[in-house]
Amino acid sequence: MTAAVPEVAALAGWLRSWVGDDGQLRGFHNHSVWGTNPATFQDFTSGHQAFSAPALAAFATALVRRPDDRGRRLWRSMMLFQARTVQPDGQFCHIGFQVGESATSGLIHNMAGCLGLLEGLRTAGHLLEPDEVTEILAAVRSNLDACRAYGGGRPTPEGTVNQEYARVWAKLRYTELSEDPVYADELEDDLDSLVHLAHVPGVPDADCVATYRQPTDRAEGGILEPAEYYGLMIVPLVLGARRFDRPDLRAEAVGIARHLVRSAWVDEAGLTRFHRYWYVRGQTQRRTSTPMLIAGMGLSLYGVDELLIDGADAELSQFVEQCLSTYAAYQSPAGFFASATGWHNEADVAPSTAWHAHDLLFLARNQETPATFWDEVFAPRERQAVLLTDRAIWAEYGEHWSIQSPLTAGDLSIFGRKDRDTFGRSFFAWTDKEPLAEELTYPEAPVFFVADEGIYRIDESTRPTDVTAFGDLPYLGHLRSA
Repeated sequence: MTAAVPEVAALAGWLRSWVGDDGQLRGFHNHSVWGTNPATFQDFTSGHQAFSAPALAAFATALVRRPDDRGRRLWRSMMLFQARTVQPDGQFCHIGFQVGESATSGLIHNMAGCLGLLEGLRTAGHLLEPDEVTEILAAVRSNLDACRAYGGGRPTPEGTVNQEYARVWAKLRYTELSEDPVYADELEDDLDSLVHLAHVPGVPDADCVATYRQPTDRAEGGILEPAEYYGLMIVPLVLGARRFDRPDLRAEAVGIARHLVRSAWVDEAGLTRFHRYWYVRGQTQRRTSTPMLIAGMGLSLYGVDELLIDGADAELSQFVEQCLSTYAAYQSPAGFFASATGWHNEADVAPSTAWHAHDLLFLARNQETPATFWDEVFAPRERQAVLLTDRAIWAEYGEHWSIQSPLTAGDLSIFGRKDRDTFGRSFFAWTDKEPLAEELTYPEAPVFFVADEGIYRIDESTRPTDVTAFGDLPYLGHLRSA
């Protein structure tokens, strides 16, 4: 029997539905690892986020395999928007992610922007004008210079390990793609420093290597990096192994991949899932598996995929196949995945475009690109999509989206549009709050009721709708008058 795989064109089409006229990739910026989003910080941002930039490389992969004028215009606008949207301090704009515009500094979101641009250039740079390539490389160099504010541009014990590795990945690719030697003498030392500062062998067994999230935790104990970040370590180690003929660096990358595989767990649906993280203090090791994301596995799987380019490995290949089945099982007909399980709130259902962009980065390279890919990406999205659990509901139709609680079962009442940079929430009529802006009002928004035996829809709309439910209670359809 052929293993189930996700529909990559459907995912790409859903992401495309969030792209604005200028190439910005909007979204509800749900961080399903930490369980936060802009609403929890009273920010209400749904505009572009640089953490979504891996989508640039994903679309570039599809474009090279299946040339298409529509796809080229889309990709070019996204590349140039990311390169040109810069703060006065040289860091990219829109780098707050789950805290929205409340944060205007941070290394990882800048580096995600650089990596999207660089991997996009590496794959499809020949489809841009020469002066556009020059402009994008200059934007990356300027951003790397601005990010010297973090540790002087080099790994330090106080840095966050996945972010420091992401910077080395960006420096490696920039050095490869440009004629600028500014980072050439730093690269090997940076990798050696990170291995020395952060790597932890023996978790969960002798074949595995993990990394502390913060190197300073080695002394007193702390968490290791969560599973979804390990691609940021694996890829630069593999690139460094190739560049410097260093099999030891590749061995570290393989050990990290085995840590990912052997820390995984199987959920109640029988599907392979990334673990959350480990806590290590001396000889004490304790794993936490859940709550944990589903959408967002892509960067780490991209790293495993990068390892497999250089040589077969049955354990790693089997893990990739298992994760493909997980994606397929949790994908909605609209293309997006369930975000997570275990939170029992909106973090399980609200689909972050950024995490899905990371998934598309992996899936676009790992899976075939059919001849119909771009037709599917640009096809009108005519059906309403709903993803629900017994605690939270995501719904979208046309430009409208919402996050609601089932009837009388919570306080989620968030409404937004895919073509707006901010969203809002409605309040009960008996409060003194301003009513929801008319443009954000979701016409015929679906309403659900949770009963003992399952979840029912109770609104009277006849709009064509795909409802996807997961969790302990099934969806039992419309509850209508007898």
